[in-house]
Amino acid sequence: MLRVGIVDYGLANMKSVGNALACFDVDARPATVPTDLDNVERVVLPGVGSFDMGMQALRRRGLADALERRVREGGLPCLGICLGLQFLFEYSEEGAETGLGWIKSKIRRFPTGANEPKVPHIGWNDVRVSGYSRLFAEMETSVDFYFVHSYYAPLDDATREFAIATCEYGIEFVAALEKDNLMAVQFHPEKSQLAGMKIIENFLAVT
Repeated sequence: MLRVGIVDYGLANMKSVGNALACFDVDARPATVPTDLDNVERVVLPGVGSFDMGMQALRRRGLADALERRVREGGLPCLGICLGLQFLFEYSEEGAETGLGWIKSKIRRFPTGANEPKVPHIGWNDVRVSGYSRLFAEMETSVDFYFVHSYYAPLDDATREFAIATCEYGIEFVAALEKDNLMAVQFHPEKSQLAGMKIIENFLAVT
């Protein structure tokens, strides 16, 4: 049975992600200390809350170093969800903490103003898939997913190479990234019904 570690730093939506993984034949458990990631075959990095508080908690529990060792250096397949995607970047306009720094770009805040869409971006929105990816295997090139966020990954020189899907909410932004063993989505697959379950199924099938 495939062993999956769900990174638990005290702020993530552990219950909903755990419930989604329970639909598959996997052994999914919270990873609250670094050694919890030693023997897993997949890792999920979910996120709810603020960038600074999340990164502080990851570092305080030693999980940031464990992720560096197991994912970036060891090649363990990893799926970042929502704030979990944003942690992969160097910085965020939401705060002053540094991120994991695996993607050399900065998370931005949606513009606000009389002519701009309401922030936060909440609800279903169309995601456009650009080319083949393992994460979106056997899916349409245009799929609706559920979003909840005020900050986004920009489509820039640093992300364009890895951006496998985009979404538009006033501006076009990165909806999903994929590079080797690293995958991440800005939307919530665990709240996106059948399409979201297919994303999780595809991630679990990555070799």
